Amino acid sequence: MRQMLMIIVTAVLAAVFGGTAAADSAYHTERLELSGVGGAPGGGMVVNIHPNGPEVYAHEIYTLQHALPGTYQVSLNLFLTSLNCTGSTIALPTATLTTNATGNGRAEVKFTPEDAAALRGMTFSISWTVAGPATYVTACTVVTLD
Repeated sequence: MRQMLMIIVTAVLAAVFGGTAAADSAYHTERLELSGVGGAPGGGMVVNIHPNGPEVYAHEIYTLQHALPGTYQVSLNLFLTSLNCTGSTIALPTATLTTNATGNGRAEVKFTPEDAAALRGMTFSISWTVAGPATYVTACTVVTLD
């Protein structure tokens, strides 16, 4: 009876979790601080998540807190030939973030496996820029896309 119960539990778990995405083994979720440039008030965060799923390959969440109120353009800066964010860059606009009157706002973007197809298997450096009434940037980080 105990063996039959284990088989049933295993089958149920396989059915429930069989279609979910596994966490990325090459690049784990990372939280990067957005710092103001030139004395810009406030700051924020970029959360870069790589579930490597069949529909969502990557998910980025951007937040600003106590920033200058307004509308901002978020850009992902790709440095495909360096691991320290130097050299030529490709700036990829990803989202528009609008803050409220106190300078708080949130935006996000999801990338499909097709969006990342040309970069799969590569290791390179990236950073983010959030530009509008003020500018906010992250530090450089290295990603490996499997």
